[in-house]
Amino acid sequence: MRAVFYRVNPVGWVTCLWLKRFWPPCVATWLNGITLRDVPPPELPGDDWVRVRTLLGGICGSDLALVAQKQPANSILQAFSSLPAGWGHENVAVVEQVGPAVDRSWLGRRVCVEPTLCCEVRGIDPPCANCRQGRFGACMNFAADGAGRYKLPRGTSIGYNSRTGGSFGEMFVAHASRLVAVPEAMSDELAVLTDPAACALHAVLRADLRDAQRVLVYGAGVLGLALIACLRATGYGGRVEALDAHGYLQPHARGMGADEFFTLPGRTRERFEAVAARSGATVQRARFGNYMLSGGYDVVFECVGARRSIDESLRWTRSGGQVVLVGTGHGRGADFTPIWFAELTVLGAYGRQVETFAGRRIGTYQLVHELMSSGKLDIRPLLTHTFRIEEYRTALLAGLNKAAHKAVKMAFDFR
Repeated sequence: MRAVFYRVNPVGWVTCLWLKRFWPPCVATWLNGITLRDVPPPELPGDDWVRVRTLLGGICGSDLALVAQKQPANSILQAFSSLPAGWGHENVAVVEQVGPAVDRSWLGRRVCVEPTLCCEVRGIDPPCANCRQGRFGACMNFAADGAGRYKLPRGTSIGYNSRTGGSFGEMFVAHASRLVAVPEAMSDELAVLTDPAACALHAVLRADLRDAQRVLVYGAGVLGLALIACLRATGYGGRVEALDAHGYLQPHARGMGADEFFTLPGRTRERFEAVAARSGATVQRARFGNYMLSGGYDVVFECVGARRSIDESLRWTRSGGQVVLVGTGHGRGADFTPIWFAELTVLGAYGRQVETFAGRRIGTYQLVHELMSSGKLDIRPLLTHTFRIEEYRTALLAGLNKAAHKAVKMAFDFR
């Protein structure tokens, strides 16, 4: 089978970091640890595992962050992955082989594989405290190399684990507990958006929106757009504003339910003045061009993960408000003064879990499918580009320059 693999070669990585200033496409080559290989399909780790054949494999922002070398060389995420890994975790697939302990009715069914490699998937018993509570996205055993019944290497999910393979390949393996059947009427193109929608929905459900009248979604890529749609799908009726640097995303933001979409100038003072005018805040100036707001948004969902976006999200939230960090990034250099000075509540949102919604407990993927099937969550326009796996370099480079291609979500098509 063919699959795209990712592996960090320190010498190549540093070479690429320098070379990309003169030859930007080098980030999608073997120098940056990215290769297309012909390899045997991964073996089932245990009797209650399955092998699936990929239909569509979505290209996540976290994948593109690795291509762009946005994570620092000493990123702590290295402690929670094992390489080389068959890349990719967003998926819609067909079950092709089942282990002897798996119900054979799964054979031939379309599924979305929830990719988290938590305690249950690893065969760790008893599970950690978070997994016992259904918070498997915050499992404490992602780095439990070789622990548990299946002796999986470290890794948070398929696509970042050297044994399972990933959705940038023709096949990968999954624990039966992670299979979520795709409703018959749902298209592959909508189903492959399940994971970004689930990450966005989880972030929405993490926030306390009961008294929030004005919300800012900072970053209108697929995660931010899905988050806007999830706010509306779960009944939020307050004002939602979306901010992004790329104006072509305005129709998408409006279509997902934003009341307004805006861009900002590059100069710091003008940015703060514009946000103050929108939110009813006032600008406070310190020395050396440093600014803060008095007032601001009730809740800010930060969906970029860059230093500037995190820094501004903290400063543009009113005292006592909430900042939900959703974007994948490290934010090194951000000023955390607003957190204590304005007594902000800062929440992290990572992956998916068992949610509490409308008085019941339900997995994030299952809830996404319910909302999609009911028509409350319609994010079909967000998948804008598909590629064959042989075009992986073209796809990754296009993902790094989405504005030039008017792209939102991209996926590899194995059908």
